[in-house]
Amino acid sequence: MTGQGPPRQVLEIGSFDVRDVRPGTATAFDGGMLTIDVEELERHLADEAYFASVSVQVVRPGDSVRVINAIDAVEPRIKVDPPGSDFSGFLTSPRKVGTGTTHALKGVSVVETALPVPGEPVYWREAVFDMSGTAAKYSPFSELFNVVVSCEPTRDLLESPGRPTNLFEGTPEAVEYNKAVRMAGLKAATYLAATTIGQTPDRVDTFDLTPLPRRDLPAVVYLYQLAIPYLHGEIAPGAGAIGGSAHLPTPIHPNELLDGALVCGWNAIACMRELTYTVQNHAIVEDLYARHGTDLDFRGVVLFTNGDTRAGKERLANHAASLAIMMGAEGALINYAGGGHPAVDAMMICRNLEKSGIPTTMLSMEMASNPGESGFVHFVPEADAIVSTGNYEEAVPFEPVNRVIGGDSLIKVDADPAGAFDAPLAIVLASTHQFGHTHIRGEEY
Repeated sequence: MTGQGPPRQVLEIGSFDVRDVRPGTATAFDGGMLTIDVEELERHLADEAYFASVSVQVVRPGDSVRVINAIDAVEPRIKVDPPGSDFSGFLTSPRKVGTGTTHALKGVSVVETALPVPGEPVYWREAVFDMSGTAAKYSPFSELFNVVVSCEPTRDLLESPGRPTNLFEGTPEAVEYNKAVRMAGLKAATYLAATTIGQTPDRVDTFDLTPLPRRDLPAVVYLYQLAIPYLHGEIAPGAGAIGGSAHLPTPIHPNELLDGALVCGWNAIACMRELTYTVQNHAIVEDLYARHGTDLDFRGVVLFTNGDTRAGKERLANHAASLAIMMGAEGALINYAGGGHPAVDAMMICRNLEKSGIPTTMLSMEMASNPGESGFVHFVPEADAIVSTGNYEEAVPFEPVNRVIGGDSLIKVDADPAGAFDAPLAIVLASTHQFGHTHIRGEEY
C-alpha cells in the first residue's frame, strides 16, 4: 500500500497535420506531405478469400468525385507506446488500450467501398459523399484527403446462394465479407500512420480523466447508445432489436473509444453510421474532455444498446440511470443512435435521469418527411433539452461529377451515379451524425 492513489489511465495522441496526399514510389510522411506507394498498399490489403481485387485511389477536397458504396472510414493511427495494440481485437488480440502514446495523421481518412454480395441486406446500405459541389457540404469527409480502398468481391461470393438472412447482418458469408472489408481499412490506416514513427508530432493532446481536486464543478456522465459496433473485435452484445436479450449497460473509459477499441460493425443508415473515424474523433467525448476541470467534471461513459421488449427496455433504462447516479452524475448527455427501437430506450433513460434530479441533454437526429411531423419516433415530457443534428429525411441536390469511385451503380437511388439527382440526407455519409460530427443542425424559429 503506497497511499499514492489509484493508477492513472492517460492517453496521449500525437497529431501530424497532413497538407497533401500523393501517390509515389514509396510510402512516407515528410513536412506535411503523405506519399503512398499505391501498388505496395494494394498488395498489403489483398485477401484472396474475399477479394478478387483491391484498388486504392486518393481524392482531395474540391475534386469532381463522388464516392459510393462506402462501408466505413478510419483515421490513420498507430500505437507507438505500447506498440502492437492497434485496433484491439482486430489487428491484434484484444488488448488494453486508452493509455500510452498513439500517432494520428490528421486531415486524412481511409474510406472502404465495396459492392454488396448475395444474402446481404441492402435496405440501409446506400452511402455516398461528394468531394465538390452543392452536396459536398453535407458530409464532413468532403473536407478530408480520402484514401479510398475499393474491394471487389470474389466470383464465389457474387455467385453464392442467398440463404435466409438476418435483417441487419445477412448470411454468414456476407458478414465475414463485410468484416474483411473493414479489416482492409484498418490495415491501410496503420500502414499509413506507421510513416510517423520516429517523428515529432505537430501537437500532442492529453486525455486524462483523473478525478479533480475541486468540488465546485458539476459532474457529468455521457450515456452512449451503440449502433451494433465491434468492441475489442466482437460485435457489442445486446442489440436487442436484432434478436436476443439486451445486455445491461456498462461503464467504459472514454480513452478506449478514442484509441481504437470500437470499430464500425454494420452498414447502418449512412447519415448516422457508427463510423470508426467518428468514434476515434468522438465529438462529444472530446468536448467533455476539453471542458473537464474548467466548467465541468467529466466522470466517464456508459455504453448501452436497446431492448426489444418492454421489460427489456425498462431493465436497461433503470440500470443505465443507476450507473450514472453511482458515478456521481449531476448532469448527463445522451446520444440517440437512430432508428425505431433505440429511440424508446434513450427516452426512457432520459426520463429516469430527470426524475432522479439529473438534468439531461439529448443529441438526436430528426426523421420527418414533412414539417408537420415531430421528427421523433418516441418522446417523453422530461426530454426538455434536445439538440438536433438535422433531419435525415430532407432531400438535397447532387450535381454531376467527373468521376465515381466505389462501383458503377447506386443501390436504392434510381439514377446515374455520376449524374444529377435529389436524394435524402440519409444516404450521405455522416451527414446527421449523432455525435455532432457534422455541420448540420436544427434550429427553432
